[in-house]
Amino acid sequence: MPRPKGSKNKKKVVTANMDYSAQIAEKLSAKADVSKQIESKKEELAALKAELKTLNAHEKSLDKEIARLEAARAAQEAAEAEAAKKAELEDVLKKLMADGMSAQEILQKLQ
Repeated sequence: MPRPKGSKNKKKVVTANMDYSAQIAEKLSAKADVSKQIESKKEELAALKAELKTLNAHEKSLDKEIARLEAARAAQEAAEAEAAKKAELEDVLKKLMADGMSAQEILQKLQ
């Protein structure tokens, strides 16, 4: 079995005179900055959620209004078609009456 490289008897480097209080203070200030950023992002998120809610409500009301208008347009088109049929029928009846047909003959033709 081959030996692992490197000596097990390495000397360990001792770091003396580390300024832990300065590092702690630096990390605390970084943490405070990150906390402020988190809070600002939460506020932005809350504002965006409120805006999204109002936009969704507006979209829903517009959908309802569009559906109502489409139904009204369909009803108007149906009424116009019915009026056109009625006018055409009246023209045909006037033409037949002008040709000398009686009302009974016209009814028999319609049936």
